[in-house]
Amino acid sequence: MPAGLVTPAAPALPDTSAVLDTFVVPAGSAPSAPSAVPVTPAVPGGSAMSTGSVVLVVAIVLAVLCVVPGLTRMVGLFGPVAGEQPRRPAPTPDTLGLLTATVVVAFAAKLTDHVAWLPAYAYLGVVGVLLAAVDARVHRLPDVITLPSYPVLAGLFGIAAVLDGGPGRWVRAVLVAVAVLALFTAFWALPGAGLGFGDVKLSGLLGGALGWLGVPVALTGLLAGIALAGVWALVLMVTRRAGRRTSIAYGPFLLTGAFVGVLGWNAG
Repeated sequence: MPAGLVTPAAPALPDTSAVLDTFVVPAGSAPSAPSAVPVTPAVPGGSAMSTGSVVLVVAIVLAVLCVVPGLTRMVGLFGPVAGEQPRRPAPTPDTLGLLTATVVVAFAAKLTDHVAWLPAYAYLGVVGVLLAAVDARVHRLPDVITLPSYPVLAGLFGIAAVLDGGPGRWVRAVLVAVAVLALFTAFWALPGAGLGFGDVKLSGLLGGALGWLGVPVALTGLLAGIALAGVWALVLMVTRRAGRRTSIAYGPFLLTGAFVGVLGWNAG
């Protein structure tokens, strides 16, 4: 090599050992398994239901079924207004028990995500079936059942509001109950409306229970009840089993509409 010439140094290669260490797994070792993530069984609606909630639901349903045998006797205690005869015999214990169980179990299935609400709706289911049976038989909605149900439901929903930390629902339920009561009172005062004052008192009770779930639910339930009563009245007139002035029992239809409203409620 001639003097004075300097050979440039070869460029240094990068150290790949660190990169290779990333991909090469030492012999005798295996990749570590990902840590297990506990999976909680979910109930419809996407939320978990604890064992305690299941036990509470079952206990409430069983408690309701225990009072069923007394319901038939209670239906027979209420006679028609003076000078009239019962429209139909009292339902059998099996019939009343099956209907009550169906309503309460349906509410329990719907409210699995809100177990704190279930006592109120279980009470409404039992009282509702009782009132529907009495009204269908003798066209009466006894005050001795309807009026005490106001403070009972207010208390049960109050407990639910405390447990859920949502007093706004309780306030809304009260406001809807008052509004529905005023609206049905206005309907009752109209000539030829066909509503009894027992229907008015029942409407406020149902308005509060539906208002707990939301104003749209209250509108749906009450309108469904009115529509069902209208369809039944039309059927009776078409088949000539009733005339324009024939009174019908509105209570069973209002209660059925409330049942439809609760089951149609969408938590989302």
